[in-house]
Amino acid sequence: MTREAQISSPVDAELKRQGDSILAEPGINSSQAITLFYRQIVRQRGLPFASRMPNDETIEALNEDLSEQQRFSSIEALMDDLHYCWKT
Repeated sequence: MTREAQISSPVDAELKRQGDSILAEPGINSSQAITLFYRQIVRQRGLPFASRMPNDETIEALNEDLSEQQRFSSIEALMDDLHYCWKT
C-alpha cells in the first residue's frame, strides 16, 4: 500500500460542523469526502462541478433593489402594461 499524504487546511468552524453533519447521514467522514473529491478531480481532469464567476451585468442584476418595482395582479395586467396584443 502506498504511503498516505496529509492535507491540512483551515476551514470555518460552522461550515465544517454543517458539512460534517451532512456527511454523517450516509456515514462518510471528512477524510473520505476529501478522498472522493480528489478522485473526481483526477477522473474529470478538473473540478467536478461548474465554477463560474458572474459578469458585471449579472452582478448588477443580482444587486438590483426590486422593492419598488411595479407589481401586477395578473398576466393580463402585465401584458396590458407591455402593450402586448393578444387574444384569449
